[in-house]
Amino acid sequence: MNWTVVVSICIFYGILVIVNIPAPFIGLEFESGNKPRLWFEPPGFVIPVVWFILFTLMGIARYNLLQTSQAQYQWWLFALALLCASYAYYTLGLAKLTGISALWFGLAGNIVVIVFAAIVVSVLYPISKTAALLTLPVIVWTAFASLIILGEMKVEKLL
Repeated sequence: MNWTVVVSICIFYGILVIVNIPAPFIGLEFESGNKPRLWFEPPGFVIPVVWFILFTLMGIARYNLLQTSQAQYQWWLFALALLCASYAYYTLGLAKLTGISALWFGLAGNIVVIVFAAIVVSVLYPISKTAALLTLPVIVWTAFASLIILGEMKVEKLL
């Protein structure tokens, strides 16, 4: 086993965990009530599993970039990981500060993530097609999450 790939993945796990450690201590917690779920919404435990998979893929993409002579492009992946890991802050945090539904901030944040991830993919593609393709699932998952948010907004009559 190549330890560089393990270290790369662990770095991305570290970003995910360290960024989110303060969230519950400052009162940012996702609802865990018995509200009805949309028919296409996955169970709550699936979401962190998917994000760990996505962060694993970003770690592998970083490893792939380190194998090229273009390792300086790994910072694009770090920026994307920080943006994704900050979700609780720009949804729940802004909702708490403004009194506006977190769904609006979640939708706006997801759009930013999708656009930024698309930029990352387009920047990485000429350097490493593998790294770019490993980043694509962030776009797919975030687009799916946006559909869930839109469905929840419709249920809550925000649209």
